[in-house]
Amino acid sequence: MNIHGMRILGSIKRRALVALTTVTALSATQCRPDDPRSTQRLSTLAPVAISTGLVYVSPDRARAVRVNLTGATPTVERFRVGPAAVASVVRTGTDEVLVLSQGERGSPGIAPVAATLSVLAASGPPRVYTVGSPFNAISVTADGRFAFVHFRPSGALQRLLFNPNEVAIVDLQSAPSEGNPVRRTVRSFGGIPTDVIFSPPVAIRGEMRTIAVVVSSSYVTLMDLAHLDRGETSVRLTLPEDPRDLNPQQVLFDSELRAIYLRAAASNDVYVLRLDDAGATPAMGNDFRVSINQVGAGQGPTDLALFGEGEGRRLLVVSRGSREARVIDPRSNAITTIALDARADRALLFQGRSPRDPMTARRALLYPSRADTGSSAVSFLDLDAIEARSSQNLETVQLRRTVRFALPLPERGTVLFEHDDASTAGRLSLLDLQGRTTAPILAEVSLADARFSTDQRLLWVAPNGSPRVGFVDLRDFHPGEIRLDAPVSEVLSLPTAMGSPARVVALHPATAGSLSVLNADNPQRETTRVFTGYLAADLLDQEAQ
Repeated sequence: MNIHGMRILGSIKRRALVALTTVTALSATQCRPDDPRSTQRLSTLAPVAISTGLVYVSPDRARAVRVNLTGATPTVERFRVGPAAVASVVRTGTDEVLVLSQGERGSPGIAPVAATLSVLAASGPPRVYTVGSPFNAISVTADGRFAFVHFRPSGALQRLLFNPNEVAIVDLQSAPSEGNPVRRTVRSFGGIPTDVIFSPPVAIRGEMRTIAVVVSSSYVTLMDLAHLDRGETSVRLTLPEDPRDLNPQQVLFDSELRAIYLRAAASNDVYVLRLDDAGATPAMGNDFRVSINQVGAGQGPTDLALFGEGEGRRLLVVSRGSREARVIDPRSNAITTIALDARADRALLFQGRSPRDPMTARRALLYPSRADTGSSAVSFLDLDAIEARSSQNLETVQLRRTVRFALPLPERGTVLFEHDDASTAGRLSLLDLQGRTTAPILAEVSLADARFSTDQRLLWVAPNGSPRVGFVDLRDFHPGEIRLDAPVSEVLSLPTAMGSPARVVALHPATAGSLSVLNADNPQRETTRVFTGYLAADLLDQEAQ
């Protein structure tokens, strides 16, 4: 066996006797992972994967640990972050990690500390933005420029008073200052924000803008991130006298028509919000107006998808409750209804051929993705000339067993379905989108927690508590597995940096940290590297960097 392990204890700055004592204590701690003295100090948020390795954040120690896994021997860097960290995410398009900390309220002998957002860069000390309030959620724009810090409904925030409609917008390209972050209170009609979603760049008055859509139970609020000095626009989804909570579930953006489509759990309509140029630029308001329209979408719409361009732009809506699909012309609101032979709750758009048509064309797969749909069939819908041909463009394919979970792989021209039946017929079935045929795959594990390699060439699965990890090569669906030396709790794929090999990390349950690094291009037990103890690497240091 060529697997080698090593214990990372960091730089020893104390005497050998102290080091020996600490190592002995660590060994005892790893034997007793339930020891509250060690568990509290070494407990972390879920690790964040970056191209060089992993970043762990310890709320109780106000520390972040970056484990660099690029070399034969890992290196460990430590950083101070704010106390009571609640979230850590990667800044989009970078290896920077954002850490949101709620701060310290203060107590006898302990000074209060403001809530912060720390940015851990690839090198150098963290940038720290003071956000003020104990927010518990971070959302990042697709270009990585803005972090939108806000509240999500949660239990007690351990504060006497707080404003759940307050937000802080951080410009990550600019240094911290009195004007960065920008703190605002989102206009409220009695609700609390449940999510924030960002539009792609949309042209308004000749300028590309990113619009933040703050979602609440019965209304949405639009904020123009290019002009944070201007007021936001709130749009009710119900009449003032209507007390219903609609609970929006999906927001879809149409940059071509400058429209926002919204689907809600407690509504049978699709809400269409249009952004129109205002007659003049208000001093504090926005230079666009928002109009709202409702379009009937069947009983219980469950998915929205946009297809086509120009005059052929269309919105496809799947409604599980009415067992139908609707194609809506967003310019005229004209609706084409297609009755389905099988219930579906998701729509997958793809370009491809079909058994009856050798030409590549726009098509959709309407499929079940959950067991409560109770469906064992899928529907193929050819989208060209859909208004004229309607249900003539529909074909139903039987899977013969109820679908429990679906994993679309449109780049590979397939969809993997998981079934409750784990008999000899196979727990999984593979649907060929162009041939419209299915084939069984035997499996002992669920796909619910499967992870892709960064290049989406391999699909990794790991039964919780098993020392084995499995993988499927999605080019030819050849399966394999590797036995490791410890039970696996999770599998993470590291983003691939230019010129570096693809790597997958298997995490093992251990108080002081334990992981195995696998070569995702050629996974083998013999080339797997094992590292342990890295979360305890700074216990011998007087201070973190």
